[in-house]
Amino acid sequence: MNTPIVYDYKGSKISFANGENVMVNATEMAKPFDKRPAKWLELPSAKDFLSALTAIRKSDTALIQTNSGGINGGGGTWMHEDVALEFARWLSPAFAIWCNDRIKELLKYGMTATQPTLDEMLDNPDLVIRMATQLKQERAEKARLEAENAQQIERIELQDTQLKQQAPKVKYVDNVLQSVNTYTSTQMSKELGLRHAEQMHKMLKEKGIMFKQSGQWLLTAKYSDNGYTKPRTHYFTHNDGRAGTNTTTVWTELGRAFLHKVFQTIKEAI
Repeated sequence: MNTPIVYDYKGSKISFANGENVMVNATEMAKPFDKRPAKWLELPSAKDFLSALTAIRKSDTALIQTNSGGINGGGGTWMHEDVALEFARWLSPAFAIWCNDRIKELLKYGMTATQPTLDEMLDNPDLVIRMATQLKQERAEKARLEAENAQQIERIELQDTQLKQQAPKVKYVDNVLQSVNTYTSTQMSKELGLRHAEQMHKMLKEKGIMFKQSGQWLLTAKYSDNGYTKPRTHYFTHNDGRAGTNTTTVWTELGRAFLHKVFQTIKEAI
């Protein structure tokens, strides 16, 4: 873990360590709210979130690390940026927004636009050059992603044309594949003419497309990075007033087209 950068949140010091991923000191996060990370980690919703995140990210980086030493010496519980934001939402929505802003700035520029950083820029020309270089690289990466997105849209439009030919009963508007809509497995199973979502999941399991882990259906490694699904987090309040979350897997428009293609192939094989 890199040397942490410490920021002030309403008089409380919160440490962020920027490396391959941003790690946040959860012990420091919880202190202003008189809470402890262990309490959140005991919640079923937190366990479900960590299980789903582990399955989806497939990262070698530990999501939660415990460092020895006092809190002033970098000790305590450290959380991966994705986990830290979920934990922050449990502590306070406003605090979660503040943490998200710090993380985004760190990932983009390796620093945040706080007053100490601005003062350092004035005294250190090399810092200004480094920021300008990072901005230039960011713009080049943005242009590359836009080109890739344009190619992907062309592929999706081709798939849409094929889908309309194979399944004329499915109604699509001209811009459907550019929509941000997502669909639950229950919605997709009805659209495909199946009895329920479990039937669809089992058929996809037989095809080696999905598997079940910790009560959640996920895509196998071969299909997990194709943009067919995404996690959807639901926020709710327990009877005792505690905030809770529940994460489910939903299908994107690209995944919807993929399912129609798969089940059309199944029908033709029968």
